[in-house]
Amino acid sequence: MQKLNQRNLADKSSEWIDHKHNFSIERYDRDSVQPGIVHFGVGNFHRSHQAIYIDKLLGQGYLDWGIIGVSMRSAKIRDALKPQDFLFTEVTLGNKIEFRIIGSILNILVAPENPAAVINQIADGKIKLVTTTITEKGYYLYSGQLDGNHPDIVSDKSCLENPRSIYGYLAAAIIQRSTYKGPPLSVLCCDNIHDGGTKIKTGVHILLEKHSRVAHEWAMENVSFASSMVDRVSPATDGVLKQLVNSTLGLEDAWPVAGEPFTQWVIEDNLIGLRPALDQVGALFTVNISLYEKMKLGFLNAGHSIISVLGYLNSRAMVHQALEDPLILEFVQKALHENFLPVTEVPKNCRAEDYIVEVMQRFQNRALPYTVQQVNNDSSQKIQQRWFQNIDSALAKNIDTKLMSFVIAAWVLYVEKALDRGDLCDPQKDSFVEAYENDSEPVKQFLIIAGADGFFFSNHASFMNDVLYLYKKIKCSDIKSAIRQFLSEHLLEEEETSYP
Repeated sequence: MQKLNQRNLADKSSEWIDHKHNFSIERYDRDSVQPGIVHFGVGNFHRSHQAIYIDKLLGQGYLDWGIIGVSMRSAKIRDALKPQDFLFTEVTLGNKIEFRIIGSILNILVAPENPAAVINQIADGKIKLVTTTITEKGYYLYSGQLDGNHPDIVSDKSCLENPRSIYGYLAAAIIQRSTYKGPPLSVLCCDNIHDGGTKIKTGVHILLEKHSRVAHEWAMENVSFASSMVDRVSPATDGVLKQLVNSTLGLEDAWPVAGEPFTQWVIEDNLIGLRPALDQVGALFTVNISLYEKMKLGFLNAGHSIISVLGYLNSRAMVHQALEDPLILEFVQKALHENFLPVTEVPKNCRAEDYIVEVMQRFQNRALPYTVQQVNNDSSQKIQQRWFQNIDSALAKNIDTKLMSFVIAAWVLYVEKALDRGDLCDPQKDSFVEAYENDSEPVKQFLIIAGADGFFFSNHASFMNDVLYLYKKIKCSDIKSAIRQFLSEHLLEEEETSYP
């Protein structure tokens, strides 16, 4: 079978368009596309989300917004896509399956191989925008703030010749860009990080103050940092997806991506200089993005993590399989309605109850094989953003938080079981192993490792007593029995409260 690349695509695309109603490709001269964006983190999510928006933008004639991808760690994606001229297939999995060839990525740089190439690329005046999807761990946060003691941050404070963090690469490039007074540059966070633009700005400016006061002053006027709210469920690529793509298109794609029919990109209207016309291809620019961020974090991301923890404990591999159990479905719905809904302000054009219904329907999409472990990976970082602040807010409003006490207890047991089975993928794995081996009840230590000591709930006696009590209850039972008993007792408590 021929490989997907620009030459073979030209031979095949007219045949596909004539005979395949579920195939699409934007018509633009790829050789005329110029790089305008540097993107950190060219994983599945970026390629099934931002890369598609940019592909549509190129299709409308905005040819100076091509993407140069940067891999912060591995060369795997670069090596897979380079023989394909960085083309790849995106598959939409819903009631019908649709295929689309994406050409918006022009090249992928591997940062550890050649840090100077990455720095020079960002410093190039043609680049107008830097975007990021590096996941929570790439921001080096502890209790929601930059961990200045992390070895990578310490290294970048010492020297920027070989940066270790996103902040280091940006700072080094800004220093270089400032020396020739280049055009303005926008930096846009596209991760599930509340106020991510400000967090990137903080880290970059700490390094600029350390290494170049001149560049720091230049950046204050010429570099903007913005947040965005991105949303699309995109599962890991497996052999089944590759076989589907290759057999359908008749070309071999080494690394296609898939996603659900739903997609959303809300961008903080704080970009400086030239701005891509993403609002013409489905994105939304808004002055206040925080409400969109909080809505997604408080319902979709929080719910995703709850489902995945409970699903793992119930030996379910996929998110939709976890929700096929009515007990887990009921529990998650109650948690979102009772603990998250009362403390989550949503945009005026949204109704929270409808959003929760839509989220649960998306999670139940059987055509989307999203594994619970894909969600659970790096959970010590994710739950800081997805659960902890909402628990604090619920406690501040005197809302019953026993549902979230159960969730936290279940998460501790998830870490234990994942360690026992060799399934835990987490930047704090070594710390978890040490705590698990040295403490028969590692609840408090596990939460400290996850950064909970920076939140009010970790010192709230009643909440933590509930967590410890439920941890013991769940550990002595199976998760379904524990949920069944908990929901029964919870309902009884609600009835007693309603009728004193």
